[in-house]
Amino acid sequence: MRNGAQEARRFYCHNMILENVRVLDLTQYLSGPSATRMLSELGAEVIKVELGPNGDPSRLLPFVEGRTSSYYSQQNRGKNSICVDFSKEEGHDLVRSLALECDVIVENFGPGVLERKGLAWDDLHALDESLIMASISAFGKEGPLSHLQGFDLMGQALSGMMHLTGDADGPPQFTGSPIADCAAGLVLFGAIGHALFHRERTGLGQCIEVNLVDPVFHMHSIAVQGHSATKGEWAQARSGRQFGIVVPSGTYKGPDGWIVIQVLERQWPRFCEAMNKAELATDSKFHTGNDRIENAAELINIVERWVQSFESDGAALQWLEEHRIPAAPVLSPVEAMKHPHFIEGGMVRNVDDPTFGPLAVTGLPVKFSQSSRPDREPLPESLGQSNRPVLERLLALSVAEIEELEKTGVVMSDE
Repeated sequence: MRNGAQEARRFYCHNMILENVRVLDLTQYLSGPSATRMLSELGAEVIKVELGPNGDPSRLLPFVEGRTSSYYSQQNRGKNSICVDFSKEEGHDLVRSLALECDVIVENFGPGVLERKGLAWDDLHALDESLIMASISAFGKEGPLSHLQGFDLMGQALSGMMHLTGDADGPPQFTGSPIADCAAGLVLFGAIGHALFHRERTGLGQCIEVNLVDPVFHMHSIAVQGHSATKGEWAQARSGRQFGIVVPSGTYKGPDGWIVIQVLERQWPRFCEAMNKAELATDSKFHTGNDRIENAAELINIVERWVQSFESDGAALQWLEEHRIPAAPVLSPVEAMKHPHFIEGGMVRNVDDPTFGPLAVTGLPVKFSQSSRPDREPLPESLGQSNRPVLERLLALSVAEIEELEKTGVVMSDE
């Protein structure tokens, strides 16, 4: 049946890009669930297998109410929850049967876990070569660090990103949001789309691997190639609230709060005119990019005094906009979620959560011209809420067979 659906998809255009694509979600916490959440938002049917008896550990992360959390709600909206005891052989068999009814399996178990249960890529690929398996791990399935456990902070630290964050004379700092987890989820989301495209052309699935370190390491715009290009003479270092290699780009204290200004080479003469200091553009201390780096302290002081000369941050930003200088206010998350950019762009979604009531969550960070959004915002499910409908529909199990699985604890739920 699944292969027939694949063939039909070649000739039929759906409103939802991933309509009729079925995903078995074996992930927990953030990186994996964030990827499958975006697949769900594009119309994929996502069956989330939670490990009994407590389910995804993110149900215990802030903010908890009853048997779930708002953290879980944001990342697992629109997924069908089934709860399986992974310590039982019958549980392994059940998950294997479900995998063979799906197009994509997404997992973020540690190395060796799925191999011991007969659910690894080699096991499933031998049964269906069109399957796609997408894996997220801390440091990869192979390599010198593959045996280690890890979370977001390890990705930020090992990638070199923490080394570049913080004051020049202070300790390295991690970002306030889990960028390693989120970057891994975004990369996996994109890779799954390409694997599906490859399968449409060849009929073959493949195994995709993403870890928490590589996507963040990939973000280095100059730290890697700059060190190499200078034969090791230059190494990027922490520079606090200023972008040390492109002066005077950075964060400035305004009349009310903080604003960021980014001035690259082409903007520099125009920025000098905006400050009514056109002479700075040809001043020998600030004429070239290297000049501005060498005399950064003096230039930054000039810019900050100028920014603070305005009546308000808004007035400064308006002036910079009129002179086509890239700038923005530094918003808190609470301020950002009320900003028209995020509201009108659908990046703040308001859902009627079954546990929390009205709940604001983040939206899908990509827009498609030929794909519509669902009429209603999808909701998260309670633990094991879809046990019976999924097992009946996909595996054709009878009521008596499902009741026996419940009785023996192979599947369980909060209901």
